[in-house]
Amino acid sequence: MTHPHRKLKIVHTEASLGWGGQEIRVTVELREMAKRGHRTILVAPPDSDIFRRGLDLQIETLPLSMRRCDFFQNLRWLSDFFRTERIDVVNTHSSRDSWLAGFAAKRGGVPLVIKTRHISARVSQGWLTRIVYQQLHDYIITTSRSIAEDMVRFNGFDPEKISAIPTGVDFNRFDASFSRLNLRDELGLPPGCFLAGMISVLRSWKGHPDFLQAARLVKERCPSANFIIVGEGPRRRHIEAEMLKMGIEDYVFLIGHRDEIPQILCDLDVFVLPSYANEGVPQALLQALAMERAVVATAVGGIPEVVTSGEHGLLCEPQDPVALAEKILQILMDPVQAAKMARCGRQRVVQQFSLEKMVDDLEAIYCRMLGIRDHARETWETSRSCASSSLALQKQVERQTTMG
Repeated sequence: MTHPHRKLKIVHTEASLGWGGQEIRVTVELREMAKRGHRTILVAPPDSDIFRRGLDLQIETLPLSMRRCDFFQNLRWLSDFFRTERIDVVNTHSSRDSWLAGFAAKRGGVPLVIKTRHISARVSQGWLTRIVYQQLHDYIITTSRSIAEDMVRFNGFDPEKISAIPTGVDFNRFDASFSRLNLRDELGLPPGCFLAGMISVLRSWKGHPDFLQAARLVKERCPSANFIIVGEGPRRRHIEAEMLKMGIEDYVFLIGHRDEIPQILCDLDVFVLPSYANEGVPQALLQALAMERAVVATAVGGIPEVVTSGEHGLLCEPQDPVALAEKILQILMDPVQAAKMARCGRQRVVQQFSLEKMVDDLEAIYCRMLGIRDHARETWETSRSCASSSLALQKQVERQTTMG
């Protein structure tokens, strides 16, 4: 695609102190927009993981505490910065930075203020929510169609001012031809044993207890099966205690945060995602499909937008470890069908969830909302596609409301 002739100044704000899919997406958007010639800036607390990662990734990164006690001081500084630097777009992400940067952007005269909603938890209908979403921000981006539909149907938000843009996959990094990491050797496991794994931040709603219970059920029927959990987070001690209580630490391994995710995925026979809430379109799921892995997941949030059960992977209801175990065993017992679904899953991701498509769609929204008319025809066609999606979203919600 040919990109806009005018280069933009884009600021992303993020108040979160942790590191997960949301924060990864923020850094990806910043880097990819910078590759297209735009100036991109990250504003984050200096004690946050994303601040440190931003510096490591050579993103222009500015520290801001975002503590409540510093709100008015930060508001003045941030609005002055926006005005002085003539920022074109401010994109906020978490609650605290949305309030701060939203007010600062309006005070600083920023032409376009965007709020990205990453999780599928229902947005409050209260008046404070309406202020932050409808007065402080000009446009809403969600990571899945189901989140956007819910915000239109439940909150009454304007479908013309909301678009779903799932996180794209970088196929230069997530390539099915990658060599394995040899996790089985690292963990002292037999070379040919069955290996199932979760990759996620260790949060409650990711469903790790269901994964542990399913692992025990699968092990009873397939003694050669083993399981790994990749990631760090606030639930680590709880998961470790549960593993000891269940006596499964000999075949379930909690290996912590790892950067070599493509290679780890190559080692898995099946990627498992047993979340029970809050999912948009999970990045780890898309990455597993891009690596041509068999997947077993729960039908929550935006997951069914990616995986049609039996075609691209297998889905089950959340918080049902018995059903989860049955789906894992189905993959184990029928490797031919599992491989077929994995190939179809990769094809779907390549066609619909590329990194380039994500950035094209974001850039088109920026241009359309800013009224930039000196860019290429292809960008405008993508922009019209986004507008068409909004209209389709409105009609879909109207149909569902009528049926309900």
